[in-house]
Order: sequence, then C-alpha cells, then structure tokens
Amino acid sequence: MERTTPICCVPFLNLETAECAECAEMMGKRENPGAQGWLLGLNMHPKWLGDGRAEEFLLPLRELGLSALEFTLNLSSPDWPEMNSLIEECHRLGFRLTFHAPYKGPYNPAGFSKGDGDKVERLYRPAIEYAARTAEEAGPTTLVVHGAKRNCPREELRRDTRAFLSWIVEEFPGLRPSIELLVREERANKIGDSKAELVEIVSALGSPEVGICWDLGHDARNGSVAVPPGFIASVRHVHVHDISPDGEDHCPLIFGSVPYADHLRRLSQAGYRGAIVLEVNGYIVSRFAAAKGVHPLQILCENFGKLAELT
Repeated sequence: MERTTPICCVPFLNLETAECAECAEMMGKRENPGAQGWLLGLNMHPKWLGDGRAEEFLLPLRELGLSALEFTLNLSSPDWPEMNSLIEECHRLGFRLTFHAPYKGPYNPAGFSKGDGDKVERLYRPAIEYAARTAEEAGPTTLVVHGAKRNCPREELRRDTRAFLSWIVEEFPGLRPSIELLVREERANKIGDSKAELVEIVSALGSPEVGICWDLGHDARNGSVAVPPGFIASVRHVHVHDISPDGEDHCPLIFGSVPYADHLRRLSQAGYRGAIVLEVNGYIVSRFAAAKGVHPLQILCENFGKLAELT
C-alpha cells in the first residue's frame, strides 16, 4: 500500500438506484465463486458505502466470490469511529477480516533494533492490539506491514525490520505479519523494494507466521524483476491493481499494465490459499465509472469477475 491519496471513495454510491445489470449477469455465471482456492478481497473503507449499508454494497460482490476485506488501522484518523463500526458489521456479515498496519507519517520501524524500540512499540501498539483482539475471536489474522525506511545503511534497516516482525509474532501470536513489496525510491533506503531481500528477511526469521505481501502493482512499477527462489512459497497475502498509461497507480483492472493473471496462475499452481485483495483507489474508480456512464459498483463487479475466472 504505497500511495499519495487515500484508497477510499467519495461518497458516490446510491445503491438503491444503482443499475448494475452486468453485475447481475456475472453473478448468474458464477456457479461456484471461490473455486480457485484463494480468497477474493477488497480494501474496505466507509466511503465505499455512500449513504447505503454495508450489506447493500458487499453482498452483490460476495456473489462474485468476495470473501475477505482489508482495513487500514488508522486509529487516530477522524474516520476511525465509522471505520470501527464498519469492521464490526463486516465481521457480523461473515467476511474474513485482514488488516494493514498504519504506515504514513511517524509510522516507521526504523531504529527498532537500536535505541528506538520502545518508541516504535508504543506508536504501533494500539493498532496491532486491535488486530490481535480480532484474531482472538476470528483465528489467525493477516497484518500487512511496511519495512523500515531511512537514509542509513540497508543492513541497519534489515535488522530493524526483522526485530519489528519478531516483536509482532512473539507478543501477538494470533497475527500473521506479511511484509509488503513496495515501490523503490531514489532518495531513501527502504526495506520492501526488493523481492530477493524480502525472501532473505522472512527466511532469516524462520517463522511460518511471517510472510510476504506481494503487491503486483508495485512489482510492475519496479520493473517486474524475476521472482527469486523461495519467493512464491513465502507469499501469504496479495494486492492487485492496475497502472494507467500516465503512471497513476491503484487503478481498477482496465489497462493491462500489470501482468496479474500470470502471477495469480503461478500462485494457484503453487497451492496459494491466501487473500487476493483488489486494492483500488475509490476516487479513480468513480472517475472511470463516470467516464463510461456506469455505476462504480459495475467497475468493481467487472474486476472481481476477471479475478474469479482465473484458476
């Protein structure tokens, strides 16, 4: 999850007046949604709902195979009370809950292995404890995290990242941290921008609870470097989104800039059974829907139809 604008939506959904005949047609074709073995997911936010209810928005997508939802745990955000209520409602509806640790502003595990460990723990603890409480009831729960980032030697950042992941596993045994593949930056060292390095970090920890979040859009922006040995076996969570011709990220699956079908087939062949999260920017979805003269829910239905067809 690497972006400059939040992945959420302007409150555009009026589900009572939505005309989504194509969604209904696709639902009819999906005799066995989820048959591919993995869990289809969506990055979830209250603004997806507009003035509607969660079940009005989610149940049509469930008919296409949606079964998992990912929530970013920004507990200090003004939207958090609404987000918290939505998480509880989605749990009641029977969706698998996954979480993304906060990552903006001060949220950075750099320094964890040196003198800033207590500070980093205090910063992250409320969000991670929230996810851990969910895991106590729901069972093992994925928590996507970002690695350390700073202008310092990479080995220091690798130590910080390993120590941060170890802390999560040791103190919150119900969580399954997945370190995300991120986009490279020229101005800072960042753990997560190399597939091979992620394999090294996960392998060094030697814990089956720790894995990799393969962000397919970020991978494409990094040039889709060949998958190193051990990478596929370490993947525990996946983000999928497209990239527009002008480089706009977290788009719906429209442009074909990201070879997601090839990657997902490879995961399927390896027996992957985790979540495939459609991580799209709702503002972009609404803009494309308006340009096509369709309801935004139809864009999502089309995208889930594409993902559900893959085996």
